[in-house]
Amino acid sequence: MGPRVKRTKKQPISISSSAIRPSPTVSHKLTQAKIATFHTLLKKRATLRRQLDSSSSATASEAVSSSLRDVELEIAELGGLDGYQKASTLGQAKERGGDSSKVLVDWIKTMGYGKGDISLLEIGALRPNNYSSHKWIHNTPIDLHSQHPDILEQDFFERPLPASEYEAFDIVSCSLVLNFVDEPLRRGEMLYAMRSQLKQRDSSLLFLVLPLPCLRNSRYLTIPAFVQLMKVVGFDLVQERYKPNGKVGYWLWRWAESVGDASPWRKKAVMMDGPKKNNFAVVLPQ
Repeated sequence: MGPRVKRTKKQPISISSSAIRPSPTVSHKLTQAKIATFHTLLKKRATLRRQLDSSSSATASEAVSSSLRDVELEIAELGGLDGYQKASTLGQAKERGGDSSKVLVDWIKTMGYGKGDISLLEIGALRPNNYSSHKWIHNTPIDLHSQHPDILEQDFFERPLPASEYEAFDIVSCSLVLNFVDEPLRRGEMLYAMRSQLKQRDSSLLFLVLPLPCLRNSRYLTIPAFVQLMKVVGFDLVQERYKPNGKVGYWLWRWAESVGDASPWRKKAVMMDGPKKNNFAVVLPQ
């Protein structure tokens, strides 16, 4: 009688390896859907808050307040801002090409950086080690709700302005943060605030990452118009990268001494209307 063959017990289909480890594509789609839902709810919340401020009657005010409570509940059920940031961290996974720091490093290396130390302010940092392999970059990562002890928890709008050139930065990185600000005027204020964090020299840079539909599918902005707006704020375009049908766009701006007339940008103006256009806009302060 020959040796007994040990048989491997078959696993039920329901716990196959593909079920245990969901495919990156499916996980990525779920992550992006969650982020998109957050953005929709935040826009709705901002609209309802404006309506609440301008309500002319108690009945109208109560109706708006009820809708606002529903939206706040939906945001809370998704995990609030903490849940949004965890989804964003997953979306930034390097295997998905979501690490925008690589784009910035590649660009500044072609400009001659890397031979001497530079200071970087990373706004909305999701991970503290995005630049750890580049010892010449001294990064200060900040975020409104830090997900790591090495990321400074700080509201960028409340960050003190540099008291001297020594405290200012060579580069400010703002990746997928400007679109998270829910008021057009606050976005304009943020652009000026980022310029104020930079050293006042034409070698200083702003790295900006936005969802491409913010500029390609907005009623109030186009990419050429945004370039003009940034020139008014005090930035000249150096580099840009996006795919025609892509999800995200990357822009690198150089600090400019001269600023333009902000009056045309102090209110929203429709540039490209249509039923599928979004309402992303930037308004510059008085």
